[in-house]
Amino acid sequence: MDISVCIVNWNTKELLANCINSLQEKTAGVSYEVIIVDNNSADDSVDMIRQRYPQCKIVACTENIGFTRGNNRCLQEVTGKYVLFLNPDTILATNALYGMFQFMESNHDVGAVGCKLLNQDGSIQYVAARTFPTLWNQFCYLMMLDRLFPTLRMFSAIELSYWDHQDSREADCLTGACIFTRKQVMDRLKGFDDALFMYADDVDLCFRLKKEGLKIYYLASEAIYHLEGQSSKKRSEMFFSSLTQRESNHYYFLKHHGKISAFLYRLIIFHGSLFRLIITTVSIVDLRNNRLCKEDRQYISKKYLNLILWSLGLKKAQTS
Repeated sequence: MDISVCIVNWNTKELLANCINSLQEKTAGVSYEVIIVDNNSADDSVDMIRQRYPQCKIVACTENIGFTRGNNRCLQEVTGKYVLFLNPDTILATNALYGMFQFMESNHDVGAVGCKLLNQDGSIQYVAARTFPTLWNQFCYLMMLDRLFPTLRMFSAIELSYWDHQDSREADCLTGACIFTRKQVMDRLKGFDDALFMYADDVDLCFRLKKEGLKIYYLASEAIYHLEGQSSKKRSEMFFSSLTQRESNHYYFLKHHGKISAFLYRLIIFHGSLFRLIITTVSIVDLRNNRLCKEDRQYISKKYLNLILWSLGLKKAQTS
C-alpha cells in the first residue's frame, strides 16, 4: 500500500462523502486506503460510510476524542508507506496524492509535504504554508500591523501575506488540513501530541520534524479545495474555536519555548484583544443604523472580551 488517507470526522457527513468521492475521481497512479475515525457524530456519518463506502475503514468512537487523538487513532490502522492527514471538508482539485507521493519518493530529506489549498472561489488559503508562531508575529496580527504593511516581512503574521503562495518552496509548517508524511517518521515521533484537543497539533508536529533535521515543503503544483473550519463551526459553545486556538498556542509556547514565552503570549493576547475591542466598540457608533454590521461588530466585541478573560485565566474553551 502506497498511501493511507486518515480522516477525522465530526458531524460533517455530506462533506465527508464529497471528500471520498473526490479521492476516487482524482486519484490515479498510486494505491491508497481511506481510514476514518468518527468522533461520535450525531448525523449518521458512520452508517453512511458503511453503506456507501464499504471499502473504507471506519473507527466509530463513543465520544469526541478530538482531532489530534483522532489522527493518532487513525495511525493505529495505517498499512501504507505514507500517511496523508486530510480534513473531511476538502475536495481534490488535482491528482494531489500522486503528486505528493512522487515528490516524497524523490526527496528523502523532506519530512512532510503539503499542497495548495483553495477557497471555493479559487483563491489561495495562505495557511497552507506558513511560519511558526512567535511572540512578534502574534503581536503583529493582533495589532493589525500585518494588514497595515502586508508587503513587509518584518510585520508579517504567521500566514506570510507578502508571499502569494503560487510557487513551491520550503516552509516552516503546514496546516493539519493536508499533511503528507512518512509512516516511519510518524512512528518515530509517536504521532501527534495528545495533550492538544485540536489546533497547533500541526505546528507542533512540524516543529518536531524540523528538530529531527527534516524539511517541510509546500507543493504549489497540486491543489485541494478546503471549506475551512466546518467541524468547529458546529459546536454550540460560543467562541470555542477562538479560545481553543489560544489555549493550543499557549501550550505550544510553553512546551517548546518555556514558561516566560507562554506568559508573554498571554500578555500579548490581553493587550491585543483589548486594542481590538476598543477599535470595534468605537466603530459601532458609526454604524448604529446598519443592523447587520452592528450585530457583527457586537459579536466581534464579545469574542475579544472572551479572549481578554482567557488571557487572565478566567475563561476556558469547553472541549468535552
